[in-house]
Amino acid sequence: MEWLLIGGFVGWLGSVAVRSYGRVFRSDPLPEPGPPPEDRAEAVRRVLKHLQRKTISELDEGMAAVVVGTVHAIPGVPPLRSPLRGIECLGYHLVIRQGYLEATLHDDARLAAVEVRDETGAIRIDPRGLELAITDGDPTQGYPPHPPERLARLPPGYRYSPVLVEEGVLLPGARILVCGLVARELDASQYRDGAPVLVLRASATFPLVASSDADLFTSPSRPIAPEELRAKKTP
Repeated sequence: MEWLLIGGFVGWLGSVAVRSYGRVFRSDPLPEPGPPPEDRAEAVRRVLKHLQRKTISELDEGMAAVVVGTVHAIPGVPPLRSPLRGIECLGYHLVIRQGYLEATLHDDARLAAVEVRDETGAIRIDPRGLELAITDGDPTQGYPPHPPERLARLPPGYRYSPVLVEEGVLLPGARILVCGLVARELDASQYRDGAPVLVLRASATFPLVASSDADLFTSPSRPIAPEELRAKKTP
């Protein structure tokens, strides 16, 4: 059952890409897509919760893998700032929900290009196409009049309503799980003598997702290998 749920998320990402392609190249408009089967952050968490983890030394080019380690800045890559609190960080996840029904009004997450290290090595994360979830913070209640930074992110119909705000930040040295496709590349600007480095990135067939939620670091009781997930999806 778990691989069906994970496969549904991978398929959802693929359908988003297909719909976007259709909007650009078709002259007749496509019908509006329905909502995804679950919220974005929970879909990210589900992938990371059930897939098998590997140490960085076990990785090779072309693998799809989940790695667990600590996150570190890459020299020369500027940090981010969280949208509401202005905290300098490597990544953030801001969610604003309606105060009573908890319907999501705004969901914004970003990760800088970073390096993840475990006891066996290091791998860089290409943030393009990455979905980040940080959901284990403590939401705070926000009441109108809202400050400008929050007001700018609220739909017009909710600007005078109470909201729940949760802004999670990822700081250097924090533990993180990342799932993606392994590539190998040269980077002479950051690594001496242009030695090959491993990079996790998104692909057309596999998502790039990350989270620092504490409950996800417990290894799954029945881990699913990414290769098995791909095999299950093949007719």
